[in-house]
Order: sequence, then C-alpha cells, then structure tokens
Amino acid sequence: MEDALAGSGLGLARGEVRLVPSTSSWQAAYERLAPTLRAALGDLAIAVEHIGSTAVPGLPAKPILDIAVGLAPNAAEAAVVEALEGLGFIYRGAAEDDDGLNLMFGWEDAPRRRVANLHVVAHGGRRWREWVGFRDRLRADDQVRDEYAALKADLARRFPDDRQAYIAGKDAFVNGQRGYL
Repeated sequence: MEDALAGSGLGLARGEVRLVPSTSSWQAAYERLAPTLRAALGDLAIAVEHIGSTAVPGLPAKPILDIAVGLAPNAAEAAVVEALEGLGFIYRGAAEDDDGLNLMFGWEDAPRRRVANLHVVAHGGRRWREWVGFRDRLRADDQVRDEYAALKADLARRFPDDRQAYIAGKDAFVNGQRGYL
C-alpha cells in the first residue's frame, strides 16, 4: 500500500479541511492502488473506480484519495473486511443501505492521518450511480466543476477544522446535480 501511495502528496489529519491544487499524481496513485484492490477482492468486487474530487482534473481537493468498490451481489461482509484489512485498511463500519452492503474503510500513513477512503457498496446501486455519475458530471462540464470548486473553497475557509460542516455544506450542490446524472 505504501508503495502505491508514495509520492502522491496525499494525506490529511483527521477533521482538518485543506484544499490543494489538482495534480496528476492522484490519478497515478489510484492506478497503482486499483490492481492491488482488485486482486485482494477477487470475485467479491465487480469494479473499482476513482471517485471524489481527486478524480476530477483541475478540481482542488482535500488530498485524500476516494475510491468506490462495487461489490458483487452475494459478497459477504466478513470476506470483504478480511480482504481489505489484509491490505492495511482500517474498517470504519457499515451503514444502512437499501442496496445492500455499505462499508467504509480508511488507510492512514500515520495515526489519524488519512490518505485514502474506500467506499464499498453494491455495484450499480444508488450510491454507486451517484458517486460515479457526479464524478463524470464534473469531468464533463467545466462550469459545474468551477462552481463546485468555488463552493469548496468558501467552505474550506469557513470550516478549516470541521470536516463534517464542510461536507454538509456541499450537500445541496451535490444533490442538485442528481437531475443531470
């Protein structure tokens, strides 16, 4: 894991909100990490996608890699947890989801310093479609990407030590894009 993420400029203390300019090193880190995830998960996962702001060229982002893992219909939670913990990911728990499993994992290069998040959900389910669709919308429309960047910059200035408030502040914008997805 460390080799895949080395030199990427990724990592942020828990709770901190700091945006940095987009860099191609984020995509490169994802491309190094994705085969490891696919190999560890095998038939448990159908797809692995780079999502979130680090997946959108030109969009400033918190330097934390977000990855969506689309699970196969019969993937067992225990098997997924075992596979990802075996790579050094920290299991952060499960959330209720109408589509099936919704598991969260993080990878830290030091205690309380997050480098990557794994969002593990049903492939093709609502959350999967929303995450991949929003990423694709931002990649395809520079105006929407720039509006989102301005909102994120304002929220980062207002909430530099409150990641939950920062995230909540983005909700209306993100939800407003669903009609285009």
